[in-house]
Amino acid sequence: MVSTTKPLTVAAALLLALSAAGPAQGKDTLSVIADAPVVQLSPRGRGRNYVRLPTLEYNFEIQFQCTESRAPGSLSLNVADTRKWLAADDIAIDGPTEIRLRIPAGQIAPLVVENFCIARGEEDSAGNSDAPTQMIIPAALSAQASLLCEGDEDKVMTYVSRPLDVSLQCERAPTDEEPHE
Repeated sequence: MVSTTKPLTVAAALLLALSAAGPAQGKDTLSVIADAPVVQLSPRGRGRNYVRLPTLEYNFEIQFQCTESRAPGSLSLNVADTRKWLAADDIAIDGPTEIRLRIPAGQIAPLVVENFCIARGEEDSAGNSDAPTQMIIPAALSAQASLLCEGDEDKVMTYVSRPLDVSLQCERAPTDEEPHE
């Protein structure tokens, strides 16, 4: 009988501990919106699937809400090895906080892009040159943001991660068949 009571006591204590250590009170929120920079690509040879991106610049709009008992203490935004940290005085209280980040080319891995922006004369065997001149690469990078909301009795950190897109645009030179301006 003692052996059957002990597991019940341990299970009840574990359940009580888990409910007491639940999520922090309040509903702090954090959202990140970013534009997709446009990268101009020169036509390349068939079979060249890797594209090295130049330095990219993203404009972020960060919205948040701390509960009534807490105020923003700091805000952090990270993309690759580029970081921006804002203290409480630098965070917009009455609207979105805007941050511009420049991600150096050396921090961006090459992208695999097939059959896009192929040089004229190297189109497929059917002579197809109607390939798209623009495409969006979803989730080429990712942004991580954190918001520290502080109150008299507690501090709560809220995290969010967001994929970042890149728009590729092919720079096609005009041909003899195309009208010149």
